[in-house]
Formats: sequence, structure tokens, C-alpha cells
Amino acid sequence: MFLTELTIKTRSRKSFSKDTTISLDSSKIKTNDELIKLILLSYKSKLNKNRVRLTVSSNGKQIPVADDLSNIESEVFIKDLGPQISWRLVFMIEYFGPIFIHTVLYHLSSLKQFNSTVVDSSLVKTVYLMHLVHYLKREFESVFVHSFSNSTMPLFNVFKNSFHYWILNGLIGLGYLGYGFNFSYNLNINSNILWTLFIVFESSNLMCHLKLRQVGDALLKQGIKERKPINDGVFKYLVSPNYTFEVLSWVVVTLTFNFNFFAVIFLLVSTTQMYLWAMKKNKKYGTKKAFLIPYVF
Repeated sequence: MFLTELTIKTRSRKSFSKDTTISLDSSKIKTNDELIKLILLSYKSKLNKNRVRLTVSSNGKQIPVADDLSNIESEVFIKDLGPQISWRLVFMIEYFGPIFIHTVLYHLSSLKQFNSTVVDSSLVKTVYLMHLVHYLKREFESVFVHSFSNSTMPLFNVFKNSFHYWILNGLIGLGYLGYGFNFSYNLNINSNILWTLFIVFESSNLMCHLKLRQVGDALLKQGIKERKPINDGVFKYLVSPNYTFEVLSWVVVTLTFNFNFFAVIFLLVSTTQMYLWAMKKNKKYGTKKAFLIPYVF
């Protein structure tokens, strides 16, 4: 690439008041991050680079500038994404919600004025502990296991993303107080069986996340940032086995809580969302792997 001048067109007039042109030395500016820094310097802007998105126009659509700048020609569009928050912090906030809400509701259920005869206290304790195990594992993974392709996301997303965990999952805690059992059925499944299944699925989910991190790190060492499909072990048969085991864990929780209405709703919403994500991965990788049952679904 031998560009000497690059036109910068603004899509955020408040942050970048007008279009500008910069001189570009392609021998020194070789990555998207380096180009962003150069553009911010030309605008004399103090914005954090994570707030900035660079795009190019292709067939009437805005597409991100390639990390190696291979898809830019004579002009680039710049947009201020607004206040940002780190992906890792968002995950930690999301998963803290259920821990906090379930703990509050669990302790309320032990008070006389909130104690319910509809649900057994030992059952309440089991479901509460399952939630603690699951979300403490999630917090551990957020800090020590997950890696993120982007450093930040728009601040508003933390409220949107937290709804699923703080509200939708938090409602399950109302079951501790006797709510949501109108159409439930006492399955009376042995708690040892339920705990064994739950731990197996949670452990399998963790192992999948560790595998994904291991493969991701190996690709980065080769200078490859794009995710690649894994085709060994359980990944050979399931497009996203981490989603599969996640769903199975919530099936166990729902069975444990005797099909509590709020648990069923959370299971259905979560499964639908993970199915859509899994099918999106199939499309991205050009694969036709199963979501829950190998070779079937």
C-alpha cells in the first residue's frame, strides 16, 4: 500500500467537527490502532482510541477497516462510539447480579414473614447453591479464562446485557418465596443425581472455555486474530459445546426447581439465544454441526 493522502470523513460531528485529510506513511502506519492514533492526533482529540471506529464504504455499506488496513483506498469514515466500558468488567457486573439477588431472596425466605409452605426449604437451598456455583464459576472465567477480541463496548450495553441476568434470572429467586409454582409438578428426583449431573455439565462447560482459550492463544502466537473452528473432541460434533453444557446445566436447575415458571422462562430464553449464537457460528465457519444432540439437533 503506497497511499500518501487519506481523506477522513466524519460520522460524528460533535466529536469530529469536519472532514479532514491526513498524510499517511504506509511504512510506519500498518495497523488499525496506529491509524486511529494518527487520526486522533490530526484532530487534536483526547478521545480514548477504544471509542473510535473506522470504516470504509463497500457496496453502499459501512464495513470495519481491516486490522492490517488492506481494505482502505482513498477515504475512511470515523465515528465516536460514545463512553466505553471494558468487556471483562461488563461480564463481572452481569454475573454479580444473580449472586446478589439470589442471596438476598434466599435469606429473606428464611424469615417468618416471607417463609412459604409451597416450596421445601431444602429444595430452595439446593437451587440457591446451584446458582452460586454457576455464577461464581462465571466470575472466575471472566477474570482468568476469557479473552476478548475487543477491549471495550458502549457503556449503555451494560444495562441492556444485565437485564438477562439481573432481572430474568433474578426472578427465579422469587421461587424461594413460593412464587411461580402454579403449574409446577413435584418430580421428587434424588438430589444426588441432580447434583452429579449439574457438576458434570458445569465442569464440561469450564473445560470447553479452557479449550477455547488454549486454541485462541495458539492462534494469536501465529499472528492470527480471527477465530477458527475446533474440530477435535466434543467440538467435532457440536458447534458450541460450551453452549450445549450451559443449556444442560439450566435443564438440571429447572428440573430441580420442579418446573418453576420463572426457571422455565429463563431456560427457554437462554436456550433460544444460545441456539441463535451457535447457528451464527455454523454460518461463519461454513459448518453444519449440532447444537444439543450430535447428528440430530
